[in-house]
Amino acid sequence: MERRIAILLLLLPLLLQCKRKDEVLTTDPSARLSFSERVVVYDTLFADLTYPSHRIKVYNPNEGALAISEVSLFGGSSSHFTILVNGQQGPVVRDLELIGGDSMLIVIGVFFDSTSTNAPYLIEDSIRFVFNGQEQHVLLKAVGRDAKLIPAGNLNCSTVWDNTKPIVLLGQTVIAPGCSLTIQKGTQVFASRGSSLDIKGTLIVTGEKNDSVFFGGLSSGKNPGQWLGLRFYEGSSGNTLSWFNIENAVTGLSFDYTTTPVTLVDITMDHGTFHDFTQSAVDVSYTTLTATNCLFHASSDAATKLSQSGSADFRYCSWAGYSYDYYRQGPSIEVSDVSGVLSLSLKHSIVWGDMFSEISIDPAAIVSADTCIIKRTSALLGTGTLLNQDPRFNLPVTRDFQLKSTSPAIDKGVPSVVIDDLKGVLRDALPDLGCYEYKP
Repeated sequence: MERRIAILLLLLPLLLQCKRKDEVLTTDPSARLSFSERVVVYDTLFADLTYPSHRIKVYNPNEGALAISEVSLFGGSSSHFTILVNGQQGPVVRDLELIGGDSMLIVIGVFFDSTSTNAPYLIEDSIRFVFNGQEQHVLLKAVGRDAKLIPAGNLNCSTVWDNTKPIVLLGQTVIAPGCSLTIQKGTQVFASRGSSLDIKGTLIVTGEKNDSVFFGGLSSGKNPGQWLGLRFYEGSSGNTLSWFNIENAVTGLSFDYTTTPVTLVDITMDHGTFHDFTQSAVDVSYTTLTATNCLFHASSDAATKLSQSGSADFRYCSWAGYSYDYYRQGPSIEVSDVSGVLSLSLKHSIVWGDMFSEISIDPAAIVSADTCIIKRTSALLGTGTLLNQDPRFNLPVTRDFQLKSTSPAIDKGVPSVVIDDLKGVLRDALPDLGCYEYKP
């Protein structure tokens, strides 16, 4: 027994020096790191704004540990990017050890000052990893732009925004009563999270074919809920919106009130596209709304909601209510909570989607449909409407809502003052229903 104990005591220093295989440093020059992303590409970024951090994982797929002598930004302290490596602040972090099969986290930030230029410019750098006499890199890329930053609060009366630089809203931007905001063709309006454009005076949007006005959040793609949208208030009047796109808001266009309004807000819009909302594209009460050549799709709630009092007149518009991107909680059109005279008129339009019925109507509302395609269990007042006939959009899953050659919507319209479609294509003597004119 004593002999065994003596042997164990002799071996103990050797046992204490033993390491697991994944803790033994490898000096193999062919060893490599792997990354969750080799190239980090940002959306367009605007000067003088702070953006949420981006995270990447760095993995050691080797059996042995790697001694990483340096993780650094190639641009050093002058870089527009910052890094935090396993909790250590860059731009240079030295003497790290990553055991085999383990990973580490790198948090990337970005900020840059304006350059007094109107054109987009490239912002780039790389993160350098040095180990065993070798280097690997993760590329960082972004397109930077100077912008006109609009703080929260009232705009000056008779303000004009043009397309010289993008507009970025930093809060609740207000068009005060009796004042106006004119947004000229080609202007891009981006909104930071929680921002809105609040219209208590007059909004005039003067986009043109091939030079429309854009309203959206700071992140592109299918990314709804980034901002609160265009919000109209009692007393607003004379609002006109032409050739525009609204996307990625909570609600695209709404009417906001706390007490029952005495007067109706009037809004006229044409050639407008609405998509990607956590609630609705349009949600108005106490409003006189006229819309021509407009497209509504990709809303979680009813795309168009009308309530209380007022009127809405839609001509050559299309609703495409599909659940490819979001779970839908409402139909394409919902008319509810009538407290006074509330009327809806649909002319030469398409209301379609994947719900059993795409229009929900309060019995007290006055609703008519003339020469339309509508998905609904029962007909509406009016003439020439095709009930439950698939309009045969090109490819709804890719958001292509133009018409196939076999669409029953072709040549079902009537000659009118609406001479073109949503894209500016001229309509013929027998125009097609919806916002698009079919062209072979």
